[in-house]
Amino acid sequence: MAPKIYVGRFDPRFPGILIRARSLSDVHSFSHHDRSVRAPSAVLEHLGDDAIVSDLSRQTVFDHELRHVRDSLLFPFGAAVTRARIHALYNGFHAAASVGRLRGDANILPVPLQQWLRMTADERRAFLASEACFAGEELRSPPLPLIPGEDVSDLAPGRHELVVEEEVLLTACRVTLASYARLERLWRSPHPAGEEAVYPAIAAWEAAALICQLAAIEKYADEPLMQRFVNWTNRSGPKVYRSGMSGLNRVVEQLRWPPTMRNHLAVVTWAQMGAYQNEDRPSSPASRLGTVIEAAAAGARWSSDSSFEDLVKQWDVLTGTDSFEVLRAATTRFSAFCQKAQRWEHLPAELFPSLATARKQMLSAFLADPDSYVDPVAYLAREADYPLPCAGLEYSSANMGGYLTDVTPKDWPTPYVSFETGQHLEAMAGLADAVFLPGEKSLRPHGRAEIAQQLGLRALRVIR
Repeated sequence: MAPKIYVGRFDPRFPGILIRARSLSDVHSFSHHDRSVRAPSAVLEHLGDDAIVSDLSRQTVFDHELRHVRDSLLFPFGAAVTRARIHALYNGFHAAASVGRLRGDANILPVPLQQWLRMTADERRAFLASEACFAGEELRSPPLPLIPGEDVSDLAPGRHELVVEEEVLLTACRVTLASYARLERLWRSPHPAGEEAVYPAIAAWEAAALICQLAAIEKYADEPLMQRFVNWTNRSGPKVYRSGMSGLNRVVEQLRWPPTMRNHLAVVTWAQMGAYQNEDRPSSPASRLGTVIEAAAAGARWSSDSSFEDLVKQWDVLTGTDSFEVLRAATTRFSAFCQKAQRWEHLPAELFPSLATARKQMLSAFLADPDSYVDPVAYLAREADYPLPCAGLEYSSANMGGYLTDVTPKDWPTPYVSFETGQHLEAMAGLADAVFLPGEKSLRPHGRAEIAQQLGLRALRVIR
């Protein structure tokens, strides 16, 4: 039997920790879980690997997801993903609302709109006709605009002052498509067409969080149990975990450094300090790590005993950048975005000031002691020194819909964004994702019910 692990999902549609539950029993057990109550190591060590992995993942999923939250507040990549995600959910929600108002005599909504909007009128008619044969009735779609693949990039993201409903729908759809496309490029990292990303941003992202989770397991359990968790991860863990750590292992080997968690975390932290402002490819972890590997292959050497600040300065010479200044500049740009976005309608007033303040606090805490951020043991000891988010437990069911419950640890101070604000943002994203994204990307099995409930239309899946 496969281990019943607890996993999270970093997604700025919910500005905090988001834990995904697979069943109602998971919801009840996690909702009543006290982080101070942990299974003794003496008990765990006699259990099988599946049981050990299940319990250790439950105990340390917060540690894994917290690293994602801190990285999102610190790195330019996190700022870029957050902006694109908020653009997508905001405009996608308004596009969906406009569809509801312009539905006419429609009885279905072809989803995902990512595909439907790019289909020609002839392709749409042919698809509806073929589906009508199976449905036994005429299928009528709302009057949705035709948007060719290249027609999504000439509008600035964000909020646009429009009055005519048809213009609202067209503009919101175009900007939403561009934002979702931007998100996908960011996570997989820009790379030449036709080639596979060598080390996508998501691999580096997960590697950093996994290292912090392993340090937490070693702290809460012990080294042998942590090693059993590592062995399971290498054998059966999520593919992105394995690819993330495999890439770091190759870099550390090239550097001829001891394979410690600190050394791995130092490498992947610098890799995530790319600017992500104009040219994304040089900012990607693969590009940055590639320069280090090339220099090491040519004979360059750096001491693993160096402070992280010294390592950053030495590696920055290879890329011609100033990574610490890049972090400061990204925080300044994000504050400007938040100030402008605060005027957007239908979003909680606290959202953007809180995000901007948390990002500034994160940068200040990091710059005060960069070494602690790349030393997993020191990092765990400083949990309260960095911004703390709210936490939600998500459970989705095709029959019951989806819901979110507050599982923010009681010993944490007030989160920088409230759970209620997170719920509001998540609800807007839920409708936008259900309408625009394929099910396997939106990860919302109750999306059809959401469309029916909020738009009064039956979702019809488009398969091309």
